[in-house]
Amino acid sequence: MLVWDHKAERPVDKRHEAPRTLYQGSGFKPPATKEEWQARAKYLREQILVAAGLWPLPDSSERCPLNAVIHGAIDRGNYTVEKAYFESYPGFYVTGLLYRPKNKTGPFPGVLCPHGHWPQGRFTVATDAQADAQIKGGWEKDPAAAKNIQQARCANLAQLGCVVFQYDMVGYADAAPKLFPHRATYLGADYEMNGLSILGLQLWDSMRALDFLEALADVDKSRLACTGESGGATQTFLLMATDPRLAVAAPVCMISAGDHQGGCVCENTALLRLFTDNVEIAATFAPKPFIHPTATGDWTKEFLEKGFPEIKAVYKLFNAEDNVESMRQTAAHNYNLKSREAVYNFFNKHLKLGAPSPIVEAKFEPLTVQEMSVFNEAHPRPENSIDAPHLREYLAATTAKRIEALRPKDEASLTKLREVMKTALTHICATSIPSNKEIHDHDFASKVSFEKAIEKTFLSRNEGGEKIPIVVLFSSTPAFTGGCTIVAAPRGKAALVNKDGKLNEPAASLLAHGHAVVLVDLFGIGENTASLEGKKSPDRSKDFFAGYNRTVLANRVHDLLTVVAAGIPEANLDLKSVNLIGLGDQGTACLLAAALSNGAISRVAVDADKFDFDQVKDYNDPRFLPSAQRFGGIWPLSALIAPTELFVFNTGKAEVSPWLSAAYKAAHADEKLKFAESADLKTIVDWITR
Repeated sequence: MLVWDHKAERPVDKRHEAPRTLYQGSGFKPPATKEEWQARAKYLREQILVAAGLWPLPDSSERCPLNAVIHGAIDRGNYTVEKAYFESYPGFYVTGLLYRPKNKTGPFPGVLCPHGHWPQGRFTVATDAQADAQIKGGWEKDPAAAKNIQQARCANLAQLGCVVFQYDMVGYADAAPKLFPHRATYLGADYEMNGLSILGLQLWDSMRALDFLEALADVDKSRLACTGESGGATQTFLLMATDPRLAVAAPVCMISAGDHQGGCVCENTALLRLFTDNVEIAATFAPKPFIHPTATGDWTKEFLEKGFPEIKAVYKLFNAEDNVESMRQTAAHNYNLKSREAVYNFFNKHLKLGAPSPIVEAKFEPLTVQEMSVFNEAHPRPENSIDAPHLREYLAATTAKRIEALRPKDEASLTKLREVMKTALTHICATSIPSNKEIHDHDFASKVSFEKAIEKTFLSRNEGGEKIPIVVLFSSTPAFTGGCTIVAAPRGKAALVNKDGKLNEPAASLLAHGHAVVLVDLFGIGENTASLEGKKSPDRSKDFFAGYNRTVLANRVHDLLTVVAAGIPEANLDLKSVNLIGLGDQGTACLLAAALSNGAISRVAVDADKFDFDQVKDYNDPRFLPSAQRFGGIWPLSALIAPTELFVFNTGKAEVSPWLSAAYKAAHADEKLKFAESADLKTIVDWITR
């Protein structure tokens, strides 16, 4: 049953090569049409939200009250600085400083200023020696700005007529470093299975910060902007991609076509950059204005040559090339004077600030760390503040309630379930069913004698890099009935051959019923293994593996959809139906593939294997699938299969029935769903071929 024998050169499945890491881009190339790009941008927005644990995005009615507190105004003559905090989740506080113009008439633009990974966040004050070095190098002019770079842009934007909110990254400054250690919160396979991450918390904080700005009487809701540097730039472009309220943006010193996509846990999470990168994510902001200042001394040094042209090509699709700008200076990683002034002038133009151009940074009087501290004796940290474990409990309960509300009761609620779960599962597995035209059938060993007629081949998708070995069995007696049944088993193709070399059940029985049988080695099984390449399997616990690469299970779902699409009856006139059997632990992949098959499969028989995703505790578990548990586990996701005929056996859990039963009842297809505690191969084949 080998596809590749000693006479056939085995092609390389690129998925077994070195995995992608944060140091490689995706090779983004702009599309040819605006419509194509708009569809892609929508897809990327959903991908980020799923990765961040924010899909479906809570609407205004689902967001907790901010309960914002603003206090301790400090007058700086032509602007004021106030301390502010609010709840993004109950008991989880966003903290920062609110800069407001004085002696100007509002409403004013609202600008968010997330900081990067400075040692003390927005509390960072440079030493005299550090400030002197910046001035001597020509990167700063004013000693106050050189020592207080974080404050410089906030004070100047306020003087230009913006309401500015500079807020803490999770675990920095006033944002509870002891309760939420920035680089040590929500790490591990269990958290990724539940869609929990610091990145998700920070993106939510940014969205709630926009809620906070919008609620201020002196802020113009149509002129909301965001600017941050390094890790703050990551927060900026993720907000650019996901929140349509943002009108103008300036991520600084972060976007690169390769080299570095973001090195912190707050810039990476599972699923985030599968088949995309920071360049493409930033391009989703088109046609709205944004500027990206870069530097020769960091990973953005080649952005003007690699990355910016691709983004500008996207803007050209909207006839908006003038809305995107970049500049490069000879400097280290920074948000220094030249970068700040480039942003001031860009915001002046696109936020319509009305200041004389060009803008030169004004002097300001810095705040002390004590003055910047949000909590003090008069305003201590609220007693209802919670820590990371309690926030997890709250999020788990809230998410479970939202998922349970999706359990279908009628056709309308079934439609809602499909909208939410189909998007989620598409991004969890990073795949969808392709058209037959996207698949290449590399047939090099047809009609080999083996009891029955056999075709050996491997399948791949356009530019996918996969090489999926399959064997197709035909029988002349009885005559072919037009049914094609795909069998996925733990041992792949080999599982259907006895030690004596003869076909076993269910293959022989299916052939006896006039079906063509497709045996497949899914990713990591049989001939589709890394060991045959002479390479070790990657350590999936390192380098944010699941943020840049499909997991084993996701690849198997991808492979199954490729095989299914190759046999879609509309593309193969001699086929009347495509069926799917999943044995052992491959039943999980078959359930998910069937859920994403858009009804291309006629009948599905799967071994439930007494499994659900709450059993997965390790990155190297072959059924590790980020965010799968967040969406309720295998059965809410599998509800997408309805109304396709489905036979589930070896269930093990009583909870299996309610979700599937509800979906099939809502689809008016109760009779198409069958459960069994166990089933032998004869029962399975009889059900498939009846």
